[in-house]
Amino acid sequence: MTTAKQYLNILRERKPLGWSEPPEGSPLTGEDLAEIEKGLGYSLPEPYREFLQSCKMPTDLTVLVSVCGDSFGCSWPRTYSRETGGYVPRPDDDVGPTVEFEWHNIAGNTGAEFLTTLQREQKTEEECPCFLEAGFLLVGNLYGYLTYLDLVKGGIVAIHEEGVYDMMIVGGVHWDSRSEVRAYMERNCLYICNDFYDFLRFVCTGDFLDEDEARFPSREELEQDYIPEQQIKTPPTGRSPFQRITKALEGAKYVFLGKG
Repeated sequence: MTTAKQYLNILRERKPLGWSEPPEGSPLTGEDLAEIEKGLGYSLPEPYREFLQSCKMPTDLTVLVSVCGDSFGCSWPRTYSRETGGYVPRPDDDVGPTVEFEWHNIAGNTGAEFLTTLQREQKTEEECPCFLEAGFLLVGNLYGYLTYLDLVKGGIVAIHEEGVYDMMIVGGVHWDSRSEVRAYMERNCLYICNDFYDFLRFVCTGDFLDEDEARFPSREELEQDYIPEQQIKTPPTGRSPFQRITKALEGAKYVFLGKG
């Protein structure tokens, strides 16, 4: 079984809303992928090729993800509560916030249909940076951060919605310059996952992601390195930090929100 299918099976077992029926097999063939690559002018990273041929995904799916790095984890004051079904202030002793990730997939039963949909949804309009032409394919929105698959490097890179305007106004990037858009993204934006496999782990399992280091800390690391020392000594709840981490990790894997 491929790595992509393993992660998607984890997601499928959690029965996210909007994806309750067994998924259909992917209709895309190797010839279709070649047609997509020709139309884009970029090769598709191997993990993404594998994903596209794994199964037919819902177009839009919202899942809960957890981060624990400084860039996101220390700056987001609210976290999604499974008890209330909404956002609440973060407790002082948590590892990092849990937030909604709006995962977007491109619809299409053939390479031509995939390209038509992609061009309609992501083709650059005037005064908007030419992300797709520069090799960045939008895969979702992470709590206000547009999240792209870098077709050149293979990683996942995020830029805040307001940062798009800063790119042009402050950074002086011409909206229709592929080289300027790519140089800005590589230099100024955060690569949160090294490849699409890591992205699938992030959105399918609920494991904590250190977005600054683009890796998934172990439970031992979360206990030792991601909780302030004073919280380890005097936890304000009845559970130890490690017990709270375990509960968070287990809970994150069972809550998915979605729309077909």
